[in-house]
Amino acid sequence: MPIKKEKPIVIPAEAEKTLPHTWVSELIVNAPNASDGYMSLQLTSFDANSDEDLNPENSERLNLDFWEVVANVPEAAAAMQSVFDAIPAIESYYKEGILEMAPVEENAEEDSGD
Repeated sequence: MPIKKEKPIVIPAEAEKTLPHTWVSELIVNAPNASDGYMSLQLTSFDANSDEDLNPENSERLNLDFWEVVANVPEAAAAMQSVFDAIPAIESYYKEGILEMAPVEENAEEDSGD
């Protein structure tokens, strides 16, 4: 049986929001070979014209068969081909970054051969 409170609790209503944009907050592709693989996407709705941070509560996760998506969604096939085509440039970029971060030993021969 409900008991009536002397001072009821009032929960303020939240203003309605429209979230017209999607941010891909996570993209995972695992394709160990040309016939097996999965794709996981986390899509977060947001308003790009707002200064509010993305709210994970507005997210949706899609778990898909990777190769099935590539076979049935032409845009996905084209996007993956673009990724495959970019791999040599990505590898070069990565290797250059590693070399730039490596410590340079100046005068190593002079210091070691007194």
